[in-house]
Amino acid sequence: MTRRYEMTARARAREQTREAILDAAIELFVDAWYDEVTIADVAVAAGVSTQTVVNHFGSKIGLYLAGLAERFAPAVKAERAAAVPGDVESIVRTVVKDYERTGEGTWRLLALAERMPELLPIIEDGHRFHRDWVETVFAAEIASRPEELDRFGDLLVVVLNVGTWHSLRREQGLSPEATVDYLLTLVRALLR
Repeated sequence: MTRRYEMTARARAREQTREAILDAAIELFVDAWYDEVTIADVAVAAGVSTQTVVNHFGSKIGLYLAGLAERFAPAVKAERAAAVPGDVESIVRTVVKDYERTGEGTWRLLALAERMPELLPIIEDGHRFHRDWVETVFAAEIASRPEELDRFGDLLVVVLNVGTWHSLRREQGLSPEATVDYLLTLVRALLR
């Protein structure tokens, strides 16, 4: 009985260490380029040794991919779930709120994928998720245009894409509220 308890306690401690490492990694990667963060940085932030990070994730890219899959993607999905299907303002506000939190990291991830092919499956999953989300929240509007189903869906995906947000927020220098207004204008024009 004691042995079983020790193993359970050990497994729980191992899982807590893993979670602390992931928390630290997400915190560091969110505001920096991949190349700017080291395993040693993550170890210090998590309060563990560099070897402990390696033992849990194998490598920096292993840690990065685990963070994307276990923390970043689920947070985006949870954020996007708040959108009310068919309510254009709710949809646009939800996507802008998501991008205000994740947009810069997503933008860096897209740039990084050009030289790190191991990120391509994550990028493809992200594109697929975004398209599915757009098709879900605009299902009634898309279904009402069977003759231009693909074209209409494609345009909505582009208008609500992180690249459009990035252009409005970073290149044009708009505020989050102005970005919402511009995106509402674009989506409503498509819906006419």
